[in-house]
Amino acid sequence: MYSFEKLEIWQLSLNLVEKIYQLSGTLPEDERFGLISQLRRASVSVTLNIAEGRGSDSDPEFRRFLGIALKSLIEVIACLKICERLQFLDQTTVLGTCEFCDKIEAKIRKFRSTLGTRRNAKKAWSVRRRA
Repeated sequence: MYSFEKLEIWQLSLNLVEKIYQLSGTLPEDERFGLISQLRRASVSVTLNIAEGRGSDSDPEFRRFLGIALKSLIEVIACLKICERLQFLDQTTVLGTCEFCDKIEAKIRKFRSTLGTRRNAKKAWSVRRRA
C-alpha cells in the first residue's frame, strides 16, 4: 500500500470519482466531450492532487497540492450545479453529491491546516509501498 492510500481524504476522493463516473454516465451522449469529460477530469484531479501532494518533499508543497485538490472539488460542484440547471440531473441527486463534496472539502481543509504546524514540518514524505 502506498502512503497516500492510507489518507482518509484520498479514500473519500476515490469514492467521489466512482460516484461521478456513475452519475456522468447518465448524462446525454452529446455531453460526452463537455460536461461528462469535465466532471470526470475534475473529480480525478482531486484524487490525483492528494496523491501527488503526499509524495511532495515538504508540508508547504503538500498544502499547495491540497489547495489544487480543493479547487478541483469546487469545479465538480459547479459542474453538478450546471447539470441541475440544464435538468440533466435532479435536485436530490445533485444535493446529495454536493453534500458529499462538502464533507470531503471540510476534511481536506482540516488536514491542510495541520500541515506545517507539526514539530518536524520539513520532514520529507515517503511514498514507498509498504506491505
